Amino acid sequence: MVGKRIKLCFLLILAQALGTAASAAEVVLYSSNNVETVNRVIDQFRKEQPNIRVSVVRAGTGALMQRIKAEAANPLGDLFWSGGLSTIGEFRDQLAPYVTAESSAVPSAYRGPDGLWLGTNTHVTVLMANLRQVPDGQAPKGWADLADPKWKGKIVIPDPERSSAAFVALYGLQTHLGRDLLEKVARNAVIVGTTSAAYEGVAKGEFAVAVTMEYAAYEYVAGGLKEIKLVYPAEGTFLSPEGMALIKNGKNPDAARTLYDFLASRRTQTDVFKSAYRRPLRTDIDVSQLADLPALPSIKILPLDDAQMSDGRAAFIAQWRQFASAR
Repeated sequence: MVGKRIKLCFLLILAQALGTAASAAEVVLYSSNNVETVNRVIDQFRKEQPNIRVSVVRAGTGALMQRIKAEAANPLGDLFWSGGLSTIGEFRDQLAPYVTAESSAVPSAYRGPDGLWLGTNTHVTVLMANLRQVPDGQAPKGWADLADPKWKGKIVIPDPERSSAAFVALYGLQTHLGRDLLEKVARNAVIVGTTSAAYEGVAKGEFAVAVTMEYAAYEYVAGGLKEIKLVYPAEGTFLSPEGMALIKNGKNPDAARTLYDFLASRRTQTDVFKSAYRRPLRTDIDVSQLADLPALPSIKILPLDDAQMSDGRAAFIAQWRQFASAR
């Protein structure tokens, strides 16, 4: 009799465990965000959605988008978060439409056609200067300064083929200020393979100036590194908006939409800014109230067309290779 009761209890426990496993959903997130940001956000999501398991695959934006394309016949991911909109736009055939209730807080310019993507945050291109390394102790005021031969070897720029933010900055520089100026800046610059190598190089004093993203430079300012200064170029600068998208024919669409809604929410995007200084694209979040950074309307922004950038990316990269090889 005792043996039968033990067996019955075991079967009940097993059935309960199998039922829980069967009811648990899963979502596979492809993300190019840094480890700390991803872990912080996903930890919070798991607390709020304990029945959804999240698996994360991290790599650069370009590598992940190519992976999504290669997996099109058998998608292994469900959601991509986040990369440059101009890069995401190149892979629209691999994306699934979705319009979250949160999208109304994001300007229409940063929403993909038919909801194929949604802007989450934007990088502002800045010149990150190390005041101990700049010539004569004077930080550059704008792009034209970087064309001066005195800056040769003192400027560091990420390879635009590998960095979507660098691509936007350099494409924008040529579009608004001309190919001649871009070529002169390229001749003076040291090109590195990753975005982090540029801003870390300036923070360590290896270079005087980096063409980089506001959030990356501001982390050092917020951390107390007084020799670091952010310069918003006098001629104007560029936005590098980033976004997320559902992967077409992903195996877990319901769970993916739940995570998508969470990532798009005001609370999540505010938390990401407070911890990583990534400017939200939501118009109901004013970062100047949260950090010592200017409000976006006070920065001179030179407009760029995402569709044109997307279509012109291959030609620009080919031209950039010629500049780089001629240095």
